[in-house]
Amino acid sequence: REVIREIEKVSDYRFFYNDNLSGLNTKISVSAQGENIRDVLEQIKSQAQITYIIKENNQIVLFAPGYVSSSTQQNTRKITGIIKDQSGEPVIGANIVEKGTTNGTITDIDGEYSLEVGSNSILVVSYIGYITQEIPVGKNNTLDVLLREDTETLDEVIVIGYGTTKRKDFTGSVSSVKLENSPIALSPNLNALESLKGNVSGLDIGATNSAGGEPSMQMRGQKSISGSNDPLIVVDGVIFMGSINDINPNDIASYDVLKDATSAAAYGSRSANGVIIITTKRGKTGKPVVTFNATGSMQTWQNKPELMKGEQWLESVMARNNSSDLSWLKPQELANMEAGREINWLDASTRTGWVQDYQVAVSGAGEKMNYYLSAAYSDNQGVVIGDDYNRITALAKINTDITSWLQIGVDAAFTKSDYSGVGANIGEATQTSPYGVMYRNESEKLLEKYPYTQSSVNALWNTDKSVRDNKDIRNNFRANAYAVVKLP
Repeated sequence: REVIREIEKVSDYRFFYNDNLSGLNTKISVSAQGENIRDVLEQIKSQAQITYIIKENNQIVLFAPGYVSSSTQQNTRKITGIIKDQSGEPVIGANIVEKGTTNGTITDIDGEYSLEVGSNSILVVSYIGYITQEIPVGKNNTLDVLLREDTETLDEVIVIGYGTTKRKDFTGSVSSVKLENSPIALSPNLNALESLKGNVSGLDIGATNSAGGEPSMQMRGQKSISGSNDPLIVVDGVIFMGSINDINPNDIASYDVLKDATSAAAYGSRSANGVIIITTKRGKTGKPVVTFNATGSMQTWQNKPELMKGEQWLESVMARNNSSDLSWLKPQELANMEAGREINWLDASTRTGWVQDYQVAVSGAGEKMNYYLSAAYSDNQGVVIGDDYNRITALAKINTDITSWLQIGVDAAFTKSDYSGVGANIGEATQTSPYGVMYRNESEKLLEKYPYTQSSVNALWNTDKSVRDNKDIRNNFRANAYAVVKLP
């Protein structure tokens, strides 16, 4: 029984049996680490004299050996076969899995496999670059499978360097993420790289710690101790030198992420940390399309620290100072203590932050012209009071065919980012006396700069606009004009 309980604890399998089954109380020794469930059950079967059947949904039924009928014993059997491609070559490392279970195997160097499955099972055969097939086992003991190439994947166009190529013709390591008309685009993204989190292997994108903050990025680990580890950003074929916040996530059509040394052929040493190529949206042939998007989300603490109550704080300070004298407290602190008034400075310095994004876009394409115009507004409130960021962006992409051999176009973008304001000092908030004084003048809400005896500054002092000018507004404009000449 202990072995069965342990298997249920560390896996998704569930056992069903009669409590009077004699083999359940047999002492056995099972050694398994990363083993197939059937191999583990065979160890139990040989020592406890128990027969088993694996059913759908990871259910395992245990019986006494004499109880199971011959027809039941034949519910599982070994299936063998060879997996080949269209040219007749064996496929090495193809996955063969019994549908609905974790029971599976891979083909060997000769493309051969062997797997024990139920008689009514379905085999799922898959391999990268090939179409996944589902094959009913039926009464067969041998199943040979011919895999066909997934031409849609192989013909997918990816952006590399200053042009494009088909994935099947590219030898380097690349990951593509299509955002346009994708479920990924429906989630609210704080910045242009948020969509890549968890969607590109080897790319680590850190969290931002403030409103409008830029995340850290690493491609396949850290490459420099003191230098930057950020990949090179390329937007519509042009190396991007601005802030990642200058790019509106709603304008992005796709990402192509180059991970290895092949990117150096186009971008040189600047691509040592990898390259993230961003392609923005274009108009599509037909009537003009007007889109409007509005998203909202909230930000809050994941693990909020719990501050000391007033009595706990006093005990801590007096123990540190080795004194029980309270004369060092300010008169207002003493008054608050006697009245039982306390301030949780962390609650007073933080909030639930709201993020709002609004975008409108007009796009279309005719016989000779293609255009995409968009404008967006984003307002981001951080969890800390005073940590605010808002952004206005505009993008215009227009290109037209002047003649049959000449095309001209312009891509222009403008961003106004407002980082004005200073966030509350969380370090001070976690140390200030719970009996401290928030306001010098309660009716006029004038902050007390030094709320308690220890002379620390009020955690909210820098958030008061009457105290200091915290204007920080940044304007960014970029434009790319081009001409394409088709030579005969």
